Amino acid sequence: MSKHSVSERLTTIEEVASSMLDQDAGPVVRYRLLRDVLCRPTGDAQLVQARKRLEESRRVRELAAEQWEDGSWGAFHSMNTRRRQKVPTTEVGVERALALGLDRMHPILQKASRYIVEAMVGERTFPDYHEKNDRWPTGMRLFLASTLSRIQPDHPLLDEDRRLWLKIARRAFRSGEYREEDEIGAHAELTGATVKDSYLVLNGRYQLNILGSIPGLLSEELERALLRWLWSRPDGIGYLNVLLSAPPPCGVPGPFDRWLASVESLARLFPAWVRFARPSVDWLWAQRDDQGFWDLGPRPTFASYLPLSDSWRRRQDRVFDWTTRVLALLRAHCAPSEKIGLPLPTTPMPAPADSSRPPPRRSVT
Repeated sequence: MSKHSVSERLTTIEEVASSMLDQDAGPVVRYRLLRDVLCRPTGDAQLVQARKRLEESRRVRELAAEQWEDGSWGAFHSMNTRRRQKVPTTEVGVERALALGLDRMHPILQKASRYIVEAMVGERTFPDYHEKNDRWPTGMRLFLASTLSRIQPDHPLLDEDRRLWLKIARRAFRSGEYREEDEIGAHAELTGATVKDSYLVLNGRYQLNILGSIPGLLSEELERALLRWLWSRPDGIGYLNVLLSAPPPCGVPGPFDRWLASVESLARLFPAWVRFARPSVDWLWAQRDDQGFWDLGPRPTFASYLPLSDSWRRRQDRVFDWTTRVLALLRAHCAPSEKIGLPLPTTPMPAPADSSRPPPRRSVT
């Protein structure tokens, strides 16, 4: 992609966002467009006003109403089906808050952050059932640290977790590509956990949140090796479990939402994602409707990221919610090439790991 076409795409992104602002966009959509798509500066009058109006959102009010006094939403990681809550866990509550445009200074996330920190330092008991296996101590800490990193990625309490998972990642990729036996050996030495075919394997969304929590934690070579491996895995990112290189049909809401969430996650965490995501981004551009928006189908049965609008009874609200998510992702794909001086990829994504021409083996540590 030439710089000229990047400029054209940015112009289109801004035009679509501006046209939505001129229509009856709800408070969350309006704020997300101004902050994440048009990238208005912090003191911008429209952005400040839109942030105040977030409190009018039905979705923000629901989230606040279900938050417990201690800052949690009851269960932390494992859903309790006996509780009739729209927000089933603290993990989901934090993800929902961020999707609605709330930041670390909002009272909802301040309370959640305080709760997580207290649990990490032993002042609160982890509320979920404690599994009786050698993975549980590492897993419990991982769930807490990952969720805190979504709110306060630079929190000093996370330094220990970053050191641990960086050591594991370096060991797992020390040959230049992922080797299961190296990851198993790293855990045997560092955590004592049995990890084969478990949620502790490095492709998990929680481990990725920690590894990408601060810029520069991974070397460029390690980051690219990690992304190459993720893009070649049939199950992609752990807990989301969709192939990254082939978007599911839009009419299949669950898998499609998980695919979009996977790409959004990598865009947030790893600058090198632009080298792998070009085909997916081109595919998203091709999904625009005749009005230039994105209508990507019905709401998933369970999703942290949608809806943004107060109701989906009107088709426009559904379209605006999907379009806001897509525009933010497309903006992120255009911007990194200008920020870090990397050309956008013009070649196909790297071949899967079973290709007859694998990448050369070299150290990425």
